[in-house]
Amino acid sequence: MGEVWGPSSGRPVPRLLASLPCEDAALSQGVADGRVSLQRVFFDLYADRFPAGFDRMTVANFWAGGEGTYRTTIRLVGPDGEEVARGEAELAFPEGAVTVAQLVYFPGLALPGPGTYAVEVLLDDTPVHTYTLVVVGPEGTEEVKGDEQG
Repeated sequence: MGEVWGPSSGRPVPRLLASLPCEDAALSQGVADGRVSLQRVFFDLYADRFPAGFDRMTVANFWAGGEGTYRTTIRLVGPDGEEVARGEAELAFPEGAVTVAQLVYFPGLALPGPGTYAVEVLLDDTPVHTYTLVVVGPEGTEEVKGDEQG
């Protein structure tokens, strides 16, 4: 069982087992086995121009050890520290569930420039994990930093 959430809540804290960015993902339909199909998992993105548009990005999160319902937030933060995209979803642990897969979709994602972006995972507004997503442009494209945009 996970740690207790809050001083007297008695509520276990779910553990984030994995968080994977991918082009698309789907949960099994018709079969209650909870399996997930991930398409084109990536840790960097390539664009031929900026701002860069992507039809969809999906973040697949895998959680364990929770009970009840929680709120999760996925934030995509640009190299300049500004939030570029945000996705929110309910995380529900059915009774008896050991692990839960959660998919958060970002349709029509637009990225302002190349650089190192942060993907932040929050559980009930508390940060639980951050990882990087490198966005690469054509050769010679400079990374966007701070207030420098061009």
